Amino acid sequence: MERRQVSLLFFIGVSSSLMAEEVQELEPVIVSAPLHKKASETVHPVNILEGDDLALKQATTIGETLKQELGIHSMSFGSSVGQPVIRGQVGNRVLVLQNGLGSLDVSGVSPDHANSTEALLAERIEVLRGPASLLYGSGAIGGIVNVIDNRIPMYMPEALSTTFEQRYNSVSNQWSSALKHDGGLDKVAWHVDGFFRDSGNYDVPTESNGLGYVSNTDAQSWSGTIGASWVDDWGMIGFSYNHLDNNYGVPPVDELVRIDLQQNRYDLKAELYEPFSWVEAIKLRFAYNDYQHVELEDGITVGTQFDNQGIEGRAELVHKSLSFIDHGVFGFQAQSKDIEAIGEEAFIPPSSVQNYAGFIVEDIHAGAVTYELGLRVEHQQVDAEGFARKQHTPVSASLSALWHVTDDVFMSLAFTHAQRAPDVQELFSDGVHFAAQSYELGDENLGLETSYNLEFSFKTDFDWVSTELNLFHNWSNNYIIQNNTGDWFDMGSESFVTVCADGASCLPVYQAMQKDARFYGFEAQVVFPVWDGENNQFDMTLFSDFVRGELSGGGNVPRMPPLRYGFQLDYTGYDAFAAGLRLTRAEAQTHAGENESNTPGYLLLGMNINYSVRLADKVDALFFVKANNLLNETIRNSTSFLKEVAPEPGRGAEVGIRVSF
Repeated sequence: MERRQVSLLFFIGVSSSLMAEEVQELEPVIVSAPLHKKASETVHPVNILEGDDLALKQATTIGETLKQELGIHSMSFGSSVGQPVIRGQVGNRVLVLQNGLGSLDVSGVSPDHANSTEALLAERIEVLRGPASLLYGSGAIGGIVNVIDNRIPMYMPEALSTTFEQRYNSVSNQWSSALKHDGGLDKVAWHVDGFFRDSGNYDVPTESNGLGYVSNTDAQSWSGTIGASWVDDWGMIGFSYNHLDNNYGVPPVDELVRIDLQQNRYDLKAELYEPFSWVEAIKLRFAYNDYQHVELEDGITVGTQFDNQGIEGRAELVHKSLSFIDHGVFGFQAQSKDIEAIGEEAFIPPSSVQNYAGFIVEDIHAGAVTYELGLRVEHQQVDAEGFARKQHTPVSASLSALWHVTDDVFMSLAFTHAQRAPDVQELFSDGVHFAAQSYELGDENLGLETSYNLEFSFKTDFDWVSTELNLFHNWSNNYIIQNNTGDWFDMGSESFVTVCADGASCLPVYQAMQKDARFYGFEAQVVFPVWDGENNQFDMTLFSDFVRGELSGGGNVPRMPPLRYGFQLDYTGYDAFAAGLRLTRAEAQTHAGENESNTPGYLLLGMNINYSVRLADKVDALFFVKANNLLNETIRNSTSFLKEVAPEPGRGAEVGIRVSF
């Protein structure tokens, strides 16, 4: 009943708002790329989701939203946790950003911790695949995911704008409502948004676990944001506040655990346009995040509480042409986090992490070739209670070249040296983590992780065909893995054992360790029209991606995604109707990590239909239907810690409506 009341309140709020023009669209540039380049001007392989395409793919988690994109998978931990996996990298090697700043949560501490960045309220999601550590943080050898919304308005809207969205997903009986409003008066622009989501246990094929659903995967969450900016000819300055409340269950192994999460985030943004003749812009960003979640054993008893107070600030100066350098940016970034786990099962000590970095990225144009050079130097200091101070100084650098062979053909070659300092949980973990159903051990002697990355890209963009091919090879020295040792922690005797006795309650032991590793693979995509009529178009996309992770001396990097390939058919007609069908074949993952199980291959079939219509003057609506896993395949996610006990959702459909005015 409460869900229906909330949805009704949202609808009443939308219906009573003033009709208005749409917000002025931003330029189609990659905001996350150095110097805000267009897709054809960057050496980074990029995925951009926005508009109706984003609306059709938006899901409960960032990983679920992006998992169909080239080179991207999701590391699921039930239906409420889905970390993006890019080229086999996850966690702290893939930076999830909120408008260019870190999420400042504890999603990198453990795979059961949800990311606090919400896909449902995003206006645009940009993914830079491959090493992208120079601007945003050390060691992001997988890439970055930047979730962009309008919580701090950058521009004055032409008039008031309101959007309401309602969704229902049958696979988990999930209802989602979202509302966004933008407006402005004189030189003040404002933004308000909010969402409410309620879902039950999600369905799986009955033969996968004998139940037909995964228990304790229900969730309830809501969020609200207010923001405002002063926008002038000289630039802008703005502020926003967001509150998030998320209560979700973790698929049970031996014990029922729920996570109750609250977050209050404050953001500040300012930009000065051309303050000096040689400066294009000065950009300032600041965020403070007060994050807390408790892990409830049996859904009631507080087992472990995580607190994280995080502050991050960055300043960028974008300059115009200087001598032989055509364009560039340099800046400074600082981050401070106080992390504490409280309770009998707290597996990391109270810790303070300080990080400071300076960076520079410069462009040099030489005819049809653009060279990009970058350097980032960081210093990280970790003070953990009961341990000696740990300090590391990662240094990362890159050199790349982009050749515009013709107006429609592009080739690029990039070399990156990236370093990453170990995190708190990798250094100091020691204890039972019930939510993750594991005993976790760190190693305080871990050193810098260093990777050398080589990447070649080839792209074409003709009217009759567009192609993309990326080949990459990454050599990593002292790569940090969370390795399943094969031992067990006996809960009854509170001791480590090699074999779990019958009737005993045991948890697998995961040890942080360093080994040399290498990763190599490709991403390929071809898009061409099958039919191009006067009022309709029929396109076909062929796609495939693959990554292999090997450890030196033999063995495999654990939890790597499998080879994928397939096709997608897209139909658009009369500027109002569109439909699509996508078939993906994922091969078996037979290169599992030590003491990890292989996963079988599967076929994933999905369809979507959407229809745009003008309901009244200046009132537009988008109706959409998505069908997922139509073959009702049992899908075990090779990147998931829970692949044996929590298969991916079975057959289901999602219907929704988005009204904008």
